[in-house]
Amino acid sequence: MKIALVGATGKIGQEIGKEILQHQHSLTALTRSNKALPAALAGAQQKVVDILDVAALTEAVRGHDVIASAFGPAMDNPAAIGQVADVARALIAAARAAGIKRVVVIGGAGSLEVAPGVQLVDIPEFPAIYKPVALAHREAFNVFRSVTDLDWTFFSPAAMISPGEKKGNYRVGEGKLLADAAGNSAISYGDYAEAFVAELEQGAHRKAIITVAYN
Repeated sequence: MKIALVGATGKIGQEIGKEILQHQHSLTALTRSNKALPAALAGAQQKVVDILDVAALTEAVRGHDVIASAFGPAMDNPAAIGQVADVARALIAAARAAGIKRVVVIGGAGSLEVAPGVQLVDIPEFPAIYKPVALAHREAFNVFRSVTDLDWTFFSPAAMISPGEKKGNYRVGEGKLLADAAGNSAISYGDYAEAFVAELEQGAHRKAIITVAYN
């Protein structure tokens, strides 16, 4: 499979890219600068592109089987936070123009439901510091929800995602926040990347928001 990955040099993006390469897929890392790729992505092709430039992005992804995106803004970067939905629109437009039907993107846990019709970002206990990013991801999710001609997947992590070794004892589900028996919703970068690449390969959840968390 030929996979174009946006945000390949970020913390989660590197894990996804490494997993893609370990599964013997062809990886094109789309980056904002021509700085050399990290060692973890040795074997990937690099293309420098402004992902908000739809024409340039279209040419960069043309010929791939799927577009994956690990784009995610830092909490202290308001400009990037404001671009989350715009990036979603650019990915959709580029996929259409390049004739690519599959798009899988990292979403935000805030868009997952904790009760019927109630998303995590809307509960009173949701930390204020995370809210701007969560709302930006929800706007992007709403962009994808209006798309009917592409097989998109909005892949939100658990409520807590952090560095750590793979454990493997996780489950994937649609729509709702997942947690273990103690009520903890967590996943490591490595296990999230493994589940993300499985979705790229299998396409089991199309036109859906999904998530992964430890049992």
